[in-house]
Amino acid sequence: MNMKQHSFIRLASTLACLVVLIVGPSSVWAQEETEWNTWTTFEVKKDITDRLSAYLAPQIRFAEQFEVDEYFIQAGVEYDLFDFLEVGGNYRYLINERATKSTEYFHRVALDLVGKHDIDRFGLQLRTRYTNYDELDNDEGFNDATMRYRLKTDYDLPNSKFKPAVGAELFHELQDKEINKIRYMAELSYKINKVHDITIGYLLHDYMNEYRRANILTLEYQIDF
Repeated sequence: MNMKQHSFIRLASTLACLVVLIVGPSSVWAQEETEWNTWTTFEVKKDITDRLSAYLAPQIRFAEQFEVDEYFIQAGVEYDLFDFLEVGGNYRYLINERATKSTEYFHRVALDLVGKHDIDRFGLQLRTRYTNYDELDNDEGFNDATMRYRLKTDYDLPNSKFKPAVGAELFHELQDKEINKIRYMAELSYKINKVHDITIGYLLHDYMNEYRRANILTLEYQIDF
């Protein structure tokens, strides 16, 4: 068996594990309302210094039948305090298309603290994120504070441009003091060259207080220079 065949088999095995991990619980939710969405993102990222980077990332989110559900543009910065710790923040201007009422416009701010650690070829990442929304037509200001806790791991396949990853994220509403959503994720990135990357993924949203779940296919193209 040559090196390319061996790499392909390892990649196929890894993807099979991801599918089992994500799809496995589906029988538990068989009676729940389900929906399918698609998110597309184009990100441009610039390294300002060895530790500081900035990015701009517009995204369009489609509901079923590829109807535009919402779209936004997001700008942010990331800074490596240490090799194992990163801080960041971003601002999002978001537009929600609504068929039965007027379109909604929001601001969103987010602050991140990310811990990182490598074990052999596995990269572990624990992110704590604070987010808050402000609806432009609402005089109450920012009043939708949420803490999000995400654990993610990726695997650096030897002699391959592919990198699979899996993760899970809890959404904790601070006002109601409860976990209202869990996000499961699986993705596969492909490094086209030193600057360009493309990532396809799958997200599963489990809404804790509702009898429904959302299946989301994601596609992201990134330019990093």
